[in-house]
Amino acid sequence: MDRYPESQQLAARFRSMAAEGLVDVKFFVRNQDEAMAESVCREVNRLYAAVDRGEAEPLDFKDGSSQ
Repeated sequence: MDRYPESQQLAARFRSMAAEGLVDVKFFVRNQDEAMAESVCREVNRLYAAVDRGEAEPLDFKDGSSQ
């Protein structure tokens, strides 16, 4: 059993994305005193799983940044 499965899963995804051109990823964690790395990785993995299932759509802030 892996000690940090969520972290390892996310690291594997980022390695794959880096091979396709990903350069940088940043996360804003509001409460750093309570956030544990594995729980943050779990939430990010859940986000990517939803995107993979097609449950996401691009945001358009009507500021020209989505062109």
